[in-house]
Formats: sequence, C-alpha cells, structure tokens
Amino acid sequence: PSTHAAQPTDLRLDPQRAPIDRRRHAALQRLVACRVPYGIEEAVAGVGGVAALTRHWRVRWQPATEAMLELAGIRGVTLRQAAAGALRTERARLLAEDGLTPARRLDLLETAAEAGCVDVVIEELTALTGPHLAELVLPELVALLALLDRMRAGHLVALPAAEDAIPGELDPFAVPAGVDEAALIASAVRALEGLVGSTRLDDARALLALVRRLETDDAARIGDGRLAWILGRMATTGSPLMQGAASALLGAMGLLDPEALGARLGGWFDAAVDRDARRQLAARMQGALVVAAPLFEVSPSFLERLEERIESAPDAAFLERLPALREGFEVLATAARARLLATLAERLDAVDARGAGFDVALDDEPSLLAACAAADLAGRREAARIARPMLTPAPVAVPAGVSRRAPRVDGSLEPLDRWRLILGRERDRLPPRAGRAARALDELYGGGHGEGSRAGLGGGQEPAFATVREWADEIEALFGEPVFEEVAARAAMRGRVAALLTADPTQLAPSIELLEYVLSLRGGLPEAHLGRLRGLVRAIVDALVRELALRIRPALIGLSSPRPTRRPTGALHVPRTIAANLRTARRVEDRLLLVPETLYFRSRARHRADWRVVLVVDVSGSMEPSVIYSALLAAILAGVPWIDVRFLAFSTHVIDLSDRVGDPLALLLEVQVGGGTHIAHALRHARAMIDVPPRTLLFVVSDFEEGFPVDDLLAEVRAIVESGVTALGLAALDDRGKPRYALSIAELVAGCGMPVAALTPLELARWIGARLR
Repeated sequence: PSTHAAQPTDLRLDPQRAPIDRRRHAALQRLVACRVPYGIEEAVAGVGGVAALTRHWRVRWQPATEAMLELAGIRGVTLRQAAAGALRTERARLLAEDGLTPARRLDLLETAAEAGCVDVVIEELTALTGPHLAELVLPELVALLALLDRMRAGHLVALPAAEDAIPGELDPFAVPAGVDEAALIASAVRALEGLVGSTRLDDARALLALVRRLETDDAARIGDGRLAWILGRMATTGSPLMQGAASALLGAMGLLDPEALGARLGGWFDAAVDRDARRQLAARMQGALVVAAPLFEVSPSFLERLEERIESAPDAAFLERLPALREGFEVLATAARARLLATLAERLDAVDARGAGFDVALDDEPSLLAACAAADLAGRREAARIARPMLTPAPVAVPAGVSRRAPRVDGSLEPLDRWRLILGRERDRLPPRAGRAARALDELYGGGHGEGSRAGLGGGQEPAFATVREWADEIEALFGEPVFEEVAARAAMRGRVAALLTADPTQLAPSIELLEYVLSLRGGLPEAHLGRLRGLVRAIVDALVRELALRIRPALIGLSSPRPTRRPTGALHVPRTIAANLRTARRVEDRLLLVPETLYFRSRARHRADWRVVLVVDVSGSMEPSVIYSALLAAILAGVPWIDVRFLAFSTHVIDLSDRVGDPLALLLEVQVGGGTHIAHALRHARAMIDVPPRTLLFVVSDFEEGFPVDDLLAEVRAIVESGVTALGLAALDDRGKPRYALSIAELVAGCGMPVAALTPLELARWIGARLR
C-alpha cells in the first residue's frame, strides 16, 4: 500500500503444489468477490488446450483498492467473511430485481467456489440441483457438471480436502451427499431434444462436452440408449448444423462405422446442387468439424468418401461447391487446418518439396535416384528411335502403399490443390487459376486466420488489394452467377457491405437467409447506401410475402358455415347441389352423369366470426429467422378481414408494433434483434390487449430461455389460460420447423396449459384456420 506502482505486477502462482500460492490465490479470488480493484487473473492455456496448473495474476495497488477494502469490511471481519457477505448481498439484490436466474446462480456458485466460501457453495448447489434443476438448459447443465468434476478432483484450490485445509482460512469441503449427479446427467441428455433445430456452434460444442462427460463410468448408470436415440434422430431430422455434429459424434462413439460416416459425408457433397443444398453442406461440415476435427486428423478414413468426391468431381462442380466447403472447414483453427492438410498430403503420397511439378515423395538415396534418372533418360532416347504400333498396356498390379493416383493431364485441378483451396493453406503453391480462386476466397474467409490482403502488414510483394467490383467480378467469373449471390450475401454478413450493394436486386434470389444478412446491416451504413438497401429489402420482403401467401391463404380464406346458399361465393356446397339435381342424373354407358341445373354454395361466416390474434415474438439473439417469419405471417393474417392482428416484440423490453403489421418491411426495420429474454413481462403486456378471451388466439414465439425467474412466467401463463384465451407456444417458426428451445422450461409452460409446438408457417395457418372454423 505504501507504493502505488504505475504498472501492474505479474504474479505466477502454482496453487496446486505450493501451500503459500494456494493461500495467495484464494485471497485474490476473495478480493474479486468483494469487488476490490486489486488483481486481475489472466488466462493461461495448458498444453493441448487442457486447463493449466499455474495461474497468472496482474496486481496493482491503487487508491480505489484501499477505499473498497474499507467498504468490504462492513460485510465481515476477515476476507473470507467479507467475500461470503458480498456474494449473499449480490444474491439478495438479484432476487429483489427478479434477476436471480439459474445462469446467475451458476455464476455465483463458481465465484463462491473459487473464493472458498463453503457455505455459499453448499447453498447454491442445493438450489441448483434441487428446486431449480428443471429450469437449467443444456449449456448450464454441462457447466454445472464440469464444475462438480473440478470440485471432486480437487482442482478448485480454495475448496480443499480435509488434509489440505487451513483452519480459519481455507475450510475443508466435500460435495454434499444430496447432490445427485445421475439426475443432472439425465436432465442434460433429455435437454438434447431441444437442440434438434439449433443453428449455434456453441450448442454443438455443448453437445460434445456432454458426450465426453458421458464417456466416464456415469454413462453406465443412466445407460447410453437414450443418448444414441437422440443423436440418431438429430442426425436425420435436425438442422444441418446438428446433423453434422450428431453424425460425427455417432462415428466417434463407434455407433456409426467409418464407411457409413464417410458415405454420409460424400452424400452431402453430392446433394449440394443448388443454393439451399450448398448452404446445408456448409452447415453440416461446420457441425461435423467442430466436434470431430481430431478424429478426422487421426483417422482420415472417415474423410475417404468425401475425399473421393472432391478429387473426382469435374472442375465446374468442385468450384461450385468450393465456397460452401471453405466455409465449413473455416471453423477449424489455422494450425488444425495445416495439420489436416499435412495428413491428407501424406495420404495422397504427395508431399511436394519443390512447390512445382508433380507431387511425388521419394525416400531413396540420392546416388540411387541419380543412377535411376540417368538410366531412364538413356532408355527414353533408345525408345524414341524405334517405330512401334499403338498398344494398350496390360494392367499392372500396384503394390500396397504406393499411390494409385496418376497426375492429371487435362489441365484440371490436382487433388492436393483442391484441398489447399478448401483449407485455405499454401496459396503460393497453387497454379494460376487455382491461385485466383484462393485469393478471392481469402478476402472473404481469411479474416482472423492470417489469409487475405487485409492480413498483410508492412512491406511485401503481394498484388494490389482488389476493389469490391473487381472482387465481385472475379467471384462471378470463377464460380458462376448463382454462387456469386450466395458469396455476396456471406460477404455482407462479414462486413463487405459493398459486395451486396453492387449486386443487382432483380438477380438476387429472395431467401430468409439473405434477408437476415441485409437486415443485420441497418443502422451501420452511411445515408448514401440506405436508399439502395431499403429498395433491396423491399424487393426481398415482397417476394417472400407473395411466396408464403400462396401456401397460407388457402388455409385461411373461405372460412364458411354449413348453411348452403344460391349466392355464388366460390365454394361449392357439393352435398346440397347433388341432392337438388338428382332428377337430371342419366346413365351413360357404365357411368352416372349428373348435369346440375341449380348450384348451391357455402355461405361465408364473416362478421359473426371476428377474432384477435396476438403474436408475442421473442427478438433475442437466436430468434432472427422466426422473427422474420412472424412478421411475414402477421402481414398475411392482417389481410384477412375478420382477423385483428396484434404484434408484440420483446427482449427485456416490449415494443408494440401492431400498427405496422400491414407493412412487414417497416416492422422488420423497426425490430432490433438481440438482448436478453423476459417472456413474463411480454405476457403481462399481451394480457392488456385481450378484450374477448374466448375469441383470442395468443402465440408466444420463443426459444423459452427465460432470463428471469421462471415462476413469474408460469404465473402469467396460468392467468392467460384461465381467462379462456387459446394460447400456443411456438419453439420454431420457419420453413424447416426444427426447433431449438429450452426443453425443461417448455415442459413447465405446457404443464400450465399452454402447449409448445414447432410449426412451419403453413402448419400454423392450418391450425389457426381449424380454430376459427
């Protein structure tokens, strides 16, 4: 305290082996819990990515340190008591503000465990594994299981075993006997069903972490049958990302043999013949690689079928799929892609040390190679003097271990060059045409990986940085116009906005993905570009509304009563028409012919069937496709005269956009996707819009990852259902209908009377039509 250093001091601690370092580390963690500004822990990466034993702290005494120590003394006499008091105060504050969610409890538990506050650890463990267990989603369950493993293994140095305890400073700790890890594992396995439609890489990583956890003896207690069933279902019916992740995990677990997994990977390549299929190829490869990249490096046989497709495909077919493949393999780190390329090069028997010519690896002595080369040249000279007829050589058996791949003589891309393009490595060793393709893709996918012209700093001899127009022309010339549309959308998502603005709106195929990309740009463009962006969004939205309306309106229009009428309404009342015209029936040969003279129609039910539809739409970060479909569906429903549509967008705040449902463009431009989730708050607003409960349909479009206490949500659902409103929770609202949601919370909501389903817009329209009838 007597010296205020201008620069922080580095402390390297080894708390696992040195008792004094253990005490220092616990004291620093307790200061963090008390919010005393003194030490900041720096991340230390262990060998192979595992947790490191040593800890790195940067400490600095400053005036605020002394002031906050005085304030921390209010909550306890010792540092341990002050830390426990600070954590309990934070818990009380969150509870008073309705912010004590399971995720916050988990943060409190981890902080208390690092600080050695044994009483707080036991309190939070009891709550999380007891009454609040049903509220935990998969990432939280995986994190809790990992924390319990660290406690049992003694890796949390502030929670020592009895023999390592320090009386009055570090109390002994043992995991309470009431903590049922088997129940936690069973809940985590059951929560996997809510990830079938996920499009987030973090969910794939959580899935991998759970499978690794189940590789221990705990798997025997719960059985792996349900896990295998869920992974099998996910591999066939999940989102493309989860299909890839589940397929790779089945292969890693031995439930899918290498031949079958390889055939599945090859099938994904073969199926990528259009825009949607290429997008699915990229997502499937991302899912597979994010969970099983080491498997492919160690055992390339899993990639053999994909390797065959990539190497044998014509250049045009390969280049058409190249951007999707590059995007899929981009999830690998630079070093991992370099290792995979080395493995594949060894498999291809093609390590080219010269960077030119054929890729050949020879291990013979140099003197022997020189003698062979001389004999070969002499033989060629003698053979050139002999006139001989064209003969078909007999097939020669190739010894095991010798490459069967002959160099290509038609000018097409070599196998190893194709893998260099996919993995974004060794661009300087590519032929000119492939080098152009590599450079064009590096500008899009190279950010953060050391590729692309933006990575070069300082001097060098790289070509000049291409303008956006030149880059776009290069992409279109190399990969074709349809692929350019896809790459332009990806470029916009990655910050290359000008690539999208240079595209012709009439030539871009409208899609939800493209609309997502364009909408993500709003608010970050100069005024000069906003007019063109608005025109592009208008064209995409109008096209999507027309396409969706063709499927949905037949399920809504023509709602009729059984009463027949002579007034033409467009819907023929067939039974009444036949009964009134039986006298005109004539038998013609073997058929009965009826020529009606009087037609009867179904009368429309209009003013007597007015309904109100309330859409409560979650606009948190993971919900963008459902937000777009909700806006499009609201516009179509608003076109039906007897349906009054209300639209509430919510995250932690609620915005009433009911006045914009007729203009989906204005609605979408108003919504900003992102933030937390407070469903209970949104439902309180929705209840104020309900005038006639029996004629109200309420839909909650959400992933049900409630960011506030679940009890409030359940109370609001009960109040709405008991009032007579027909309520339905929608875990997904897009053309795939594959959900990503918190299964445990959805089950609690369904138990209160609001079923939760995953529906496409067409299925939802049919459901609405059935209720209105």
